[in-house]
Amino acid sequence: MTMQVHSQAALIAIDWGSTNFRAFLLNNKGHILDQVNAPQGVLSLQGNEYETVLLGHIAHWLIEEKLPVVMAGMVGSIQGWKDAGYIKCEADIAQCANQLSRVDNDSQLNLSIVPGVKCHTVSGQPDVMRGEEVQVYGAIAYTEQQQEHLTHEKLSKLMFCLPGTHSKWVKAGKNKDGQSVICGLSTHMTGEMYNIVVDHSLLGKGLAHSDNTKNTDIDSFLLGIHTSQRKGGMLHHLFSARTLRLEQKLKPEHVTSYLSGLLIGAELAAVIETTNKLEHVYLIGNSILNDLYAKALSELGYLSTPICSAKASALGIINIAQKANLVSVEEVGSV
Repeated sequence: MTMQVHSQAALIAIDWGSTNFRAFLLNNKGHILDQVNAPQGVLSLQGNEYETVLLGHIAHWLIEEKLPVVMAGMVGSIQGWKDAGYIKCEADIAQCANQLSRVDNDSQLNLSIVPGVKCHTVSGQPDVMRGEEVQVYGAIAYTEQQQEHLTHEKLSKLMFCLPGTHSKWVKAGKNKDGQSVICGLSTHMTGEMYNIVVDHSLLGKGLAHSDNTKNTDIDSFLLGIHTSQRKGGMLHHLFSARTLRLEQKLKPEHVTSYLSGLLIGAELAAVIETTNKLEHVYLIGNSILNDLYAKALSELGYLSTPICSAKASALGIINIAQKANLVSVEEVGSV
């Protein structure tokens, strides 16, 4: 990293989840100057290891000065470094900044964790998220920057999907005061169910194990999407992955693609059923998952726009840091 890049640095943003650690060196506009990725998530660490692991990844960014560090994700859970609590929907970005949880540390860093967000779903069930909230706040800012033609009315009613092991659907936008606000969320265990079905059920027995997201047969995937929309229920539709194979209407190497379509399709059906006037979905994930969800949504007649999760995290955290007066207010792009 050059001296010029370091001189522009204003904040270190950490996205620390269950399985992965991501760190971003940001300037005061939220642009990523440098980044670190490591498979050292919360589930792999003991309580006394967090500071050592953190410094192992970011110490080279702290040589000139001790930049503020803002963390988000499962690092703020009961199982993490410190429980940062939750804020209730409607959750605006100012609340998020006001309730940052300071973390005592031997290195005397200005270290804090973003609280998670909790709500009750339309079915009356409690739901929570950690880490996704900063991505949503960042995605709102990105949407506003990239699509200046959007009216305040449209900006106040945005739908975000964060696909993954536990996919999150988040209703968010701008409130009457212009603050970024999360209005509601729902979690769908799509990715985890896919792994369980493929690895531990009759449907995956005898199949060569591979990462289906990188080797998807689109025709089989879309067949699964359409099958999931029919009457009969998901437990019934899942068994068709076996019977279609027995009838030689589905090749063994395409079973996982079909199962992926069934499960993602069921997720989309549930969201569509409980969402009033779903028009456009902003997808915040890696490029592979964003592409799969975009194809599924398009097949069902819906528009979508992909947003890079790293950029969303960076923008979200820099704007939270702005609200918390951790970085220069004048030069940060507002949310």
